[in-house]
Amino acid sequence: MNYSLLDYAQQLGASFADLRRIRTKELSLLVTEDREIVSTNGVDDGYSLRVLYKGNWGYYSSSEEITKENVKGAIESAIGNETVNIVYLHPKHDKVEIKPRLQVNKSIEEKMNDLKKLREQILRLDNRIKSVSIRYYEGEVHREYLSTDDRDITVDYTLSGLSIVVTGREGDNVVSSAYSKYTYNGYPLEVLGEEHILETIRRRIQNQFIGESVKADNYEVILAPEVVGVFAHEAVGHLAEADLAINGILHPLRGKPIAPDFVNIVDSPLQYYNSAIGVVPYDDEGVEGRDVYIVKNGVVNEYLTDRFYSAYLGQKPTGNARAEDFRNSVIVRMRNTFLAPGEHSYEEMVREIKYGILLVSPRGGQTSPDGTFQFGIQEGYIIQNGEVTKPIKMAGISGYTLETLRNITAVSKQLDFSSGFCGKEGQSVPVGTGGAYVKVKSMKVGGLVG
Repeated sequence: MNYSLLDYAQQLGASFADLRRIRTKELSLLVTEDREIVSTNGVDDGYSLRVLYKGNWGYYSSSEEITKENVKGAIESAIGNETVNIVYLHPKHDKVEIKPRLQVNKSIEEKMNDLKKLREQILRLDNRIKSVSIRYYEGEVHREYLSTDDRDITVDYTLSGLSIVVTGREGDNVVSSAYSKYTYNGYPLEVLGEEHILETIRRRIQNQFIGESVKADNYEVILAPEVVGVFAHEAVGHLAEADLAINGILHPLRGKPIAPDFVNIVDSPLQYYNSAIGVVPYDDEGVEGRDVYIVKNGVVNEYLTDRFYSAYLGQKPTGNARAEDFRNSVIVRMRNTFLAPGEHSYEEMVREIKYGILLVSPRGGQTSPDGTFQFGIQEGYIIQNGEVTKPIKMAGISGYTLETLRNITAVSKQLDFSSGFCGKEGQSVPVGTGGAYVKVKSMKVGGLVG
């Protein structure tokens, strides 16, 4: 990529132009009872040009290098009655490589053998386990960005991970459990640890066989980091994406308290833990990432923005403009979204509950723009007289975001993250979710979700 095309766009009258390149090389392995599939899609490589001309955006994307004729085409596509304003940045040139802690030095055959071995180990955990599906993913990504305000940014990384689905049967009782983790730190079996993976799956599947059903009711609960992360992402984070926030339930409350003053919800571009995969040192508009306190000391503080919404809201750019690939336009997306640690210990929080529920791991769910949410729970436990006791069967939680935030009574010092992929407008990007242990004085628990 070179600046000459951007210079040409300005010669044609563009007030701003930028050029992106995204190159991805992916490997996918699948192991089940009757299938072993290796999928290598080669290299997906392409370019995306964007021009701001007379207050309107024009676009062009291609798997071939952009030409001056393509620039003309993008200018001609900038039709409309809009008056788009954006934030302009100071010049900056930078190259970033997210380096793995443990290098992946294995052949495809070795990786496939590792998955087959892991599958056999899972089957031996419990004779009631009847089906195991393991998917391995590895993606090498190279991203380049150039702009007319002299941003020249390159970011390289390799993301890899495992998704495991286990089904068990005892008589007519069929249960299932899932495990999914991704990381930038190297080969997932080494980074995450086989023993940790096996113990998590064993515990979750066995708890589904022996767990008690939960009567639908309001309970005092402790949300573990996995569940807190899903809540922070789905129930709060999406409401704070500027394109949704300006017409959402948070906007009238900006600058006002919605939670106790010890509650802080943050979206960060940084790599805190192995599974915090929403690492975005620079976004797809060349903006350096910074921590965004969506909720600060209990108060609605600021939103996640791109260049346009930063100008529209008069807010410092946050670095939240992301695109799945060169074919897609950049939109406002989350990165690593979490509820920040507090002053309590997890053990102290448990001791304070006479009867309640510890909710450990989510599975599926949905949220609505009005702030209602509903999540499945695949691992949870009854708390009785200050002790964690019996496991519960797969249940669900539901509620209203603002009410749940007001009902938080304690936040732990401990912090942990999970990994996932977030979908919006047909695009999927890697994100991290997490937080501390959080005590909520009343939450609806019961029934099945997802």
